[in-house]
Amino acid sequence: MNKQIHPQLIQDYLEGKLPAQEEARVQEYLAAHMEDPDVRQLLDGWFDECRQETDASGHDALRATRERMGLSRKQQGRVRLTFWLAAAVLALLIVLPFSYKAGMNTGEEHIASIEWVEVNVPFGEKEEVMLSDGTVLHLNSGSRLTYPAVFTGESRTVFMDGEAYLDVAKDPEHPFIIKSQSIDIKVLGTSFNFKNFARERTAELLLMEGSVEASVSIPNDTRTVRLKPGDKMQYNRESGNLDIQRFSPKGYKAFYEDNSLYFLDMELSDIALDLSRRFNREIVVLDEELASRRYFSIFTNNETLDQILAVMSSDGKMRVVHSGKTIYLQPK
Repeated sequence: MNKQIHPQLIQDYLEGKLPAQEEARVQEYLAAHMEDPDVRQLLDGWFDECRQETDASGHDALRATRERMGLSRKQQGRVRLTFWLAAAVLALLIVLPFSYKAGMNTGEEHIASIEWVEVNVPFGEKEEVMLSDGTVLHLNSGSRLTYPAVFTGESRTVFMDGEAYLDVAKDPEHPFIIKSQSIDIKVLGTSFNFKNFARERTAELLLMEGSVEASVSIPNDTRTVRLKPGDKMQYNRESGNLDIQRFSPKGYKAFYEDNSLYFLDMELSDIALDLSRRFNREIVVLDEELASRRYFSIFTNNETLDQILAVMSSDGKMRVVHSGKTIYLQPK
């Protein structure tokens, strides 16, 4: 299908306003035009709006759209998806199944079925996932991982929004690739911590052993850097700044060990989001200057939220205010 579809028709499809025949036509068009920036922007915007709704209407709209597109959700935040030639769809990173007909220009129709698994980790929890190649990922609170039930092809590609500590199984013939927002990570076999939440300003990678190649899409360009053990890469999406510094892997404890937390030159706005996910508490920074203040703090002894905030406010520059289930951080 090459005929252009009006954006309003796509919007009506997402809102469930079309008859079955029109739905099928729009769905086929979407599957064939996933690389169209306008289509991607429209779909990303729709699902972001649904996820950000605080009342039931947003969640109901998201659930209805997923059901209409054929996505089924299982318990524990796991979703098994079947894509037909899913490569074009997965570029969205919103994990939606579509029917896509290959060989459309030649008249041939080949359907490749790939089973994908999506894991969503609730706030306040963590989860360990072992992939078919033996790679182990420890997922932190609020993270989402999408991966094939069985790896096929030349690479082992997964999609992630969140934080994970990875022990990647060595397989030089099949590179392990993480696609996450504006960053692609390519490894052969290594251990590292990677954090890249869509809501946070800064993405971070800490490399323990092995080597990693990171391709970062900065404004109007793409930078590729190769990291060695002890390298810490940080990328600020707002400023476009990509920075690599050194840290000591010796004695480093991953977040799943004693609930460890490493805030290495991190802005308070991102720290607040980390703590909100870890402890399942809403934390609001009331001042923009305070939100952009950077901290170096390490917690490796299973500290409570109150203990962490007490340490971070011990310099007398921040006040911690509890109001119901919400914690407010404000300057003194």
